[in-house]
Amino acid sequence: MFTSDITESYLDKVYDDLQKEQGKLLQDIKSGCDISKENENQKQFTLINTLMINTLRLRNLRKRIRQKGDGF
Repeated sequence: MFTSDITESYLDKVYDDLQKEQGKLLQDIKSGCDISKENENQKQFTLINTLMINTLRLRNLRKRIRQKGDGF
C-alpha cells in the first residue's frame, strides 16, 4: 500500500505550485481573453486562492502542534 505523509515541506510545495498556476491564470485574465474563458479563469483563480489560504492554515497549525510537542 502506498502512503504519503503530508509534511510542512510538502505543503510549502503545494502552495508554490498553486501560486504558479494562479499567476498563469492572472496573466491569461489580464491578456484580454474572451468573456466566457475569462469567467472560467476567474472561478479557477478564486478556488486556487482558497486552496492556497487553507494550505497555509494547515501548515501553520501543524507547525504550532509540532512546536508544542517540542516544548515551545
